Amino acid sequence: MQLTISLEFSGDILSIDVPESLSLSDFKAYLQAETNIEPKDQHLKLNSKTLDSDKTLQELGIVNNDLIVLSKKSQPRPQQQQPPQQQQSNQIHERIEMVRQQVLSDPQALNNMRMAQPSLYNAVNDPVQFRNLMVEQVREEQRETSSNQQELLRLQQDPDNPENQKRILELIQQEAIEENMKLALDISPESFTSVNMLHLKLKINGVEQIAMVDSGAAMTTISSEIAEKCGISRLIDTRFKGQAVGVGTQNIGGKIHSVPIEIAGVELPCSFYIVDTSVGILFGLDMLRRHRCVIDLTKDTLMIGGHIEAKFLTESEMPRNSLGGNIFSRES
Repeated sequence: MQLTISLEFSGDILSIDVPESLSLSDFKAYLQAETNIEPKDQHLKLNSKTLDSDKTLQELGIVNNDLIVLSKKSQPRPQQQQPPQQQQSNQIHERIEMVRQQVLSDPQALNNMRMAQPSLYNAVNDPVQFRNLMVEQVREEQRETSSNQQELLRLQQDPDNPENQKRILELIQQEAIEENMKLALDISPESFTSVNMLHLKLKINGVEQIAMVDSGAAMTTISSEIAEKCGISRLIDTRFKGQAVGVGTQNIGGKIHSVPIEIAGVELPCSFYIVDTSVGILFGLDMLRRHRCVIDLTKDTLMIGGHIEAKFLTESEMPRNSLGGNIFSRES
């Protein structure tokens, strides 16, 4: 039986000779050999009627010299890929949103942002504004890097000029510093966060106060104002006036030789030097040694005498003016 096959997708015509007893599935396999179209992708029509039952050609009503139209079944359109630039932009936006969510879930990180980057802190609850500010910061850094590279190229035009040599060294050093900072951000990002100092509650003469614990301070100190509030200023021995020398110098207004302080419900004898600083009360190395204290950062406690545990205050428990730590921020 002679059949004419019209290839709708290309306009070509095939003339084939097949037996009328051939099944439709075998007929499609025959057409695959002729057209390279797999049977599952073939769509056959006879007089506008689709051939889809796996019967013989005779049973399907196909006779000699019939015209059969072969078309390709429509394939699902592949999902249009975004341009690489758009993909990169989406990835940046996703990372920024991840950073914003992390900051919102971490009170410490939120406080660090408040001190170091107030504009970002004010926008942290607005995803769009936060993203725009972050993107602008990145662009500013890119512009600065590009500007430095252009300047370096210009200076290298005349490398023998002493001024150019000096500036080239400065730019190279600055680039090394930036690379070092990026490395630190990758391996130890916690080094860029502010750390609150160690504070605990105590009572002096029944008056509750907050003291900062500092093993790097040689002396335990109290301000004259707090000594007055606690009713112990009458005990100040002015014969011990002088200067405390450390990172800077502070005037010592005298010394209180011994007063009982209460920590974690236990009374301890304590001596104070009178030094007016913003700290107020500083529990230094002299009293830490005297009472055999151990700073346990795993438990966030001060162990006193091996058996008394005094919990350090959390950030939320401390008055705002008592918060200390790293308050450095990059200049804009």
